[in-house]
Amino acid sequence: MFNKIEDSLINFQKPGRYIGNESGIPDKDFKNAPVRVVIGYPDIYEVGMSNQGIKIIYDRINRLDFASCERVFSCWIDFENFLRKQKIPLYSLETKTPLNQFDIIGISIQYELLFTNFLNILDLSQIEVFAKKRKGTYPIIICGGPSVVNPAPFAPFVDLFLIGEAEGVIEELLNKFHLIKNKYTKKEIINELSNIQGIYSPIYSKNIVKRQIYQGFSEDNGLKSYIIPNIDIVQNKLVVEIMRGCPNKCRFCLAGVIYKPYREKNIDIILNSIENGIKKLGVNEITLSSLSSGDYSQIIPLTESFIKKFSPLNISFSLPSIRVETFDVELLEKISHVRKSGLTFAIESGSGQGQLSINKPINIDKITKIIKYASENGWKLIKLYFMIGLPHCKNEKEDIISFIDYISSINTKLKININIAVFVPKPHTPYQYERQIPLQESLEILHEIEKYYFRSRVKIKKHNPYMSYVEGFIARGDKNVGLAIYEAFKEGARFDGWKECFNFDIYKKVFDKMNITYEKYLSKKKYNAVMPWDNINVGLSKEFYLKEIEKSKNKIISKSCKYECDKNCKICDNDIKKIDSKGIINKVLPLVNKNNLLENNDNTRYFLEFSKKGLLRFIGHIDIIKYFEKLFLRSNISVLFTKGFNPHPKMQFSSALSLGIESECEILEFYTTKYYNEDELLSILKKYQHNDMSINRIRIINFSEKYSLIENILFSIYSFNFDKKYYEKIKNIYEKYKCININYQFERKNKICTGKYQDYIEMQKLENTKIIAKIKKISPSPKILQALKDIFDDIPILIKKEMMYALKEDKIVELFEISKEIPVKMMQQ
Repeated sequence: MFNKIEDSLINFQKPGRYIGNESGIPDKDFKNAPVRVVIGYPDIYEVGMSNQGIKIIYDRINRLDFASCERVFSCWIDFENFLRKQKIPLYSLETKTPLNQFDIIGISIQYELLFTNFLNILDLSQIEVFAKKRKGTYPIIICGGPSVVNPAPFAPFVDLFLIGEAEGVIEELLNKFHLIKNKYTKKEIINELSNIQGIYSPIYSKNIVKRQIYQGFSEDNGLKSYIIPNIDIVQNKLVVEIMRGCPNKCRFCLAGVIYKPYREKNIDIILNSIENGIKKLGVNEITLSSLSSGDYSQIIPLTESFIKKFSPLNISFSLPSIRVETFDVELLEKISHVRKSGLTFAIESGSGQGQLSINKPINIDKITKIIKYASENGWKLIKLYFMIGLPHCKNEKEDIISFIDYISSINTKLKININIAVFVPKPHTPYQYERQIPLQESLEILHEIEKYYFRSRVKIKKHNPYMSYVEGFIARGDKNVGLAIYEAFKEGARFDGWKECFNFDIYKKVFDKMNITYEKYLSKKKYNAVMPWDNINVGLSKEFYLKEIEKSKNKIISKSCKYECDKNCKICDNDIKKIDSKGIINKVLPLVNKNNLLENNDNTRYFLEFSKKGLLRFIGHIDIIKYFEKLFLRSNISVLFTKGFNPHPKMQFSSALSLGIESECEILEFYTTKYYNEDELLSILKKYQHNDMSINRIRIINFSEKYSLIENILFSIYSFNFDKKYYEKIKNIYEKYKCININYQFERKNKICTGKYQDYIEMQKLENTKIIAKIKKISPSPKILQALKDIFDDIPILIKKEMMYALKEDKIVELFEISKEIPVKMMQQ
C-alpha cells in the first residue's frame, strides 16, 4: 500500500508529514504486540508533534511489554483527496498500518474546533463514524483532552472517554483490555473498561465519572522516548513540565480547573529531564512549561541553575505563561540571558474592575516597570492578550483602548501586538452559566478597535469571532450539536481552527437546518440549570461555582491556592493534594565546561560528506540544516556558533537539494572550537546519525580562506533509476534524446528562460535500470524534477545525485577533494 503512496508523495505539500521514519522511535515490534494502539491528534503533523500530551501517552504505552503505540495525524486536504481517490485508508506513521486494523484508537481533543478533523480521521480510516453502527468490529475509539470534559457532543461517535490526566489510567485500561481481549465481545469489553475510574461510556456508565489526577507527577522524570521530527514543527523545542495545575482561580479558565491541584517538581528532577531531553532531541530551546510559570515557588533558583548548566551550549529557555503579578525585572534578566524574544502578557480585561471580576488583577505600576526595563535593554516587542464579552464587565472596548494607549506611551519605539478573542463560557468553570456575546456584537466591538488603531504601530490581531461562535456551541453543546457538526463535516468542514479553511457558511446552513440556536446554547442559563456535562465531576462543588459568581459580580478576589484552601473546592483530599517544590539538592555543574571549548585558539574547519536517501528524500533543505544542528548538540560536539541575536552552528552546504531527490555526496562545512581528528569525529557523529542521512566521510580543511561550495561546483553526476519493466520505453526516449533537441521554458524572477535540455543534462550511459547523466552548471537552470517529467513523461524515476565535481589545478576532482588544499592560483581566480 505505502509503495503506491511513496511514488506520489512528491506531489503533495510537505510530504515529510506522511513518512514517519524519524530517529528516536522505540525499538520494539510494533506489528506483533498483543495490544496495538494508535494515538492521534486531529491536526497536521507539525501541530500534533508539538503536543506534549501525545508524547507522554506514546511514551508510557511503549514502555509496556504487551502493548505498542503508533501515531497518526490529520492529513492536509491535498493528501486527503489522494487517499479518497485511491481508496487507501489512513495509516499509522510507524508501520504504515491502516488505522482500522488497530485494537484501540486514542484521539486527543485539545480544542473544540478539532471536531471535524476527528471525524475525518475515522472516515478516512474507513471506520464507521457512528459508534452504534460499528457493531463488533475493532478498533475501540477513545477520546481524551480538555474539550471532552463535556463529552455530550462527541458521544455519538466515541466508545469511551478518558476524563482527566491519562498517566496512571492508561496502563490500567490497557492491562484490563489485554486480559479480556480474546475472551469477551467488543460490547462486553467496552462495558468492562467503563468500570475503570475516569473512564466514561455514553452507553454503559450510570454513575457520575470523576476526573482523574496523576498523583505521581512531582516525582515523574519525564519521557524516555524522544522522537526527533524530520521536518520543522510548530514548537520545535524541548518541553519540560515544571508544574502541573495552577494555584490561581481565574473564573473564565477551564485549564485552571481541570488540572488542579497545582503540583511542582523539584529542580533536580527538572534539570535531569532537560539534560536527558537535550541529549536525545538536540534542540537549543527549552520551554519550562506550566499554566503559570511565575507561580513556581523556586522559579529564580531554577532559572539560575539552568543558566549555569546550559548557557555555555547557547541553550535558552522560555516561560510561556507568566502572570504579571508573578513577573519582575529579576526574572526578565534570566529569560534574556541567551536570546531576547517578545514579552507576552495575558491581560484579558482592560479595566481594574474587570480584572477583579475575572479574578486576575494587574498591577499597572509593575507592568510599567517591566516594560521600561525591557525597552531600555534591547527588547523591541510586547504582545498583549485581551478578551471581549467577559461577564460582569462593562465598557470593554473603551477599557482595552485605554490600556493599550497607556502601554504605548511608556516607550514610543516599542512594537505592540494585540490579540483579542471573544470569551467562550466553558463547562466546569464559574462562568459556565453565563452568556456568550452575540456574534454581531463581537464583530462591532472588534471592528471599532481595529479602526481606532488603523495605521498605527499597534498591530491588532483578532481571533476569528465566527470561529469563537462555533466553538461556543461545541463547548456547551449536547448530542444534537454533535450531530450538527457531523453534518458540517459531510458538507466539507475541515481544519476549522485554520482561518484559511474555516467556512462559517457551512455552519450557518447546518445550524439553521437542525435548529441549533443561540438562545438554546449560548444565552445565559439559570444557576440551577441541568447542563449536558453534569455527569462529569471535575472536583468542584455547585456551592463553589455559586460563590465565585457572586464574587465576580461584586469584584471580590479569591486568594490563590497557595495561600487559602477553599472549603467548597473538593479537589484536594488525603490522597490528592497540592505539592510545592523543594530547593535544589545536588550541586549544579555546567553541561559543558566553557574552558574546554577554548583549548585550541584556532578553530578547526571540516568538510563532511553525507547521504540523503530513502524516505528522507522528502524533507527540505531547511529541515536538513536543523537536522545537523540537532546532531551536533546530541553528540556534544563543540561546534562554533554564530554571534548575534539568535546563535546557531556556523555551517555551509554544497547545495539545497530538491525534495524527492536522493544524494550520496552532499557536503557540509562546519567549525569546531576544539580539535578532533577525522576518525574520532566520524565515529562520534555516526552514533547519533539517522540511517537515511548517513555520514560518509569527514576531512579537516587545511586552508583558512573563504570558499563557496555551491559556486565552485563544475558539474554533477546523477543516476535516473527506474523499474525494469519500463526499460524499452526508457530506451526509446534515451535514443531520441541523443539526436532530437527537447526545449524547455520556465519563469524565474519575472523573466522567461528558454533553452534545450541537452545543454543542461547530458545522458551518458543507459543500463538495465538506470541512466547515468551529467548535469552541467548553467544559470538559470531548470528544476531537475520538472526536466525529467518533460523528458520521460509520467514514468516513475528515482533521481540520485552520485557525485559533485570541481576544478583544481586545471584538473577535474571530486568537490570533497578540494578540502585537501587550494592552490594560490585558484584562490586568485
